[in-house]
Amino acid sequence: MHVLKEWFKLLFYRKSKTEIQSLEEQLSNPKGVEGIKLGHTMYASNLGMIRSSINRLNLKGNDVVLELGHGNCHHLNYIEEKVQDIDFHGLEISDVMHKEAKQFQSKLKITFKLYDGTIIPYQDLYFDKLMTVNTIYFWEDPSKLLQEIDRVLKVKGVFVLTFVAKDFMKKLPFVGDRFALYDIANIEKLIERTNLQITKVEEKVERVKNKLNVLVDREYLIIKMIKN
Repeated sequence: MHVLKEWFKLLFYRKSKTEIQSLEEQLSNPKGVEGIKLGHTMYASNLGMIRSSINRLNLKGNDVVLELGHGNCHHLNYIEEKVQDIDFHGLEISDVMHKEAKQFQSKLKITFKLYDGTIIPYQDLYFDKLMTVNTIYFWEDPSKLLQEIDRVLKVKGVFVLTFVAKDFMKKLPFVGDRFALYDIANIEKLIERTNLQITKVEEKVERVKNKLNVLVDREYLIIKMIKN
């Protein structure tokens, strides 16, 4: 718990430009011991968003599922509670998070791989379901990655994209130049050249603690898409 408290302080208290740049680097690609600590913190902070995203996938037996940017992947327990006979794949750019996830024991069939953040190392039409939570801010080439998601998804496959709303993100003391912020209109523009179609947008609110340790409403979006 001490580790979590220390990292929450780093996340929510006002910082210098150098501190912001350092934290942004860790958030985009966790490294070393500090990256492991941050992984635990972000898992605790994002658990509600992760579970909501899993729920929107409507997982069924024999689904082949991909998660981009899975972190330490402790949420596999939540998936196990829903269905156990799926084929789960995870891709990470962070070597630390990749190693942390591989240590987690699960009853699911699991494959974890590292990737470059843009090219998905799987064949066409491979996955039934795909999700990613709070990674879009750091995508190097959003248009290309969405085309890759389109490529590896089966026809009628489901993609769930979840991220904190732009207006809320702007208020956070650790959000600097490295973050790219999005709203629904931005996503609609990005998927124009894909076969992905937005079928549902949910604007959700959850209670989290701010820099003063006071509960505030964090707004986030869950965008569900189907591949035509």
